[in-house]
Parts: sequence; structure tokens; C-alpha cells
Amino acid sequence: MDFDIVFLKPEKFEDTRKIVEHIKKDRIVHINISKMDTKDRQRTLDFVSGAAYIQDARLIQPGDAVFCTVPSGKDYFQEGSVAAEDNDLIDLRYDEEEEIKPHY
Repeated sequence: MDFDIVFLKPEKFEDTRKIVEHIKKDRIVHINISKMDTKDRQRTLDFVSGAAYIQDARLIQPGDAVFCTVPSGKDYFQEGSVAAEDNDLIDLRYDEEEEIKPHY
């Protein structure tokens, strides 16, 4: 069976293996971790984000306790997010107001 998007609702950390198998196959994976305890949520997100990084995929959070991995080369739209042009480089790690720039 061939499909492009997978919806999963893991209940324990051991279910993470299924998520990673779909990421490796360049599928969009929608992950609802609302049934997991706090410790397993963090472990799962750490593991999934590592797998997404290796596959050059993006990890987005469209809702509370909901995450989605999007393979490279696939576009998505998320209401309320800022869209960037292909040639724009945006580094969301730093806020301009917080960054200290030296003046000479």
C-alpha cells in the first residue's frame, strides 16, 4: 500500500519506531502525543526530531500535543504562520530586539 500521509497517536515511547519508519519513507507524518505521559512525550519528540533532521525533514507543531513531519521538497500551509519566499533566509532562533549588535 502506497500513501503520502500517515496519522499516528502513539501511547508509549516504543511506538516511536513506527513513526521513524514512515519518516524514512519520506511520508508526511501527523503525530498526536496527547495520550503519552510527559516523560515519554519528550523522549518521543527528541527521537522524532533527530530522525527528521537526518532525513532533512521539517518538524512543525500545528496544535497542542500535535506535531507533523514534512519531508524536504514538500510544501505545506499552516494558518497563522509567516510564509517565506524560496530565496529568503529567516532564522527564527533570535529575536531582533533581543540580539545585541555592537556599534563601532
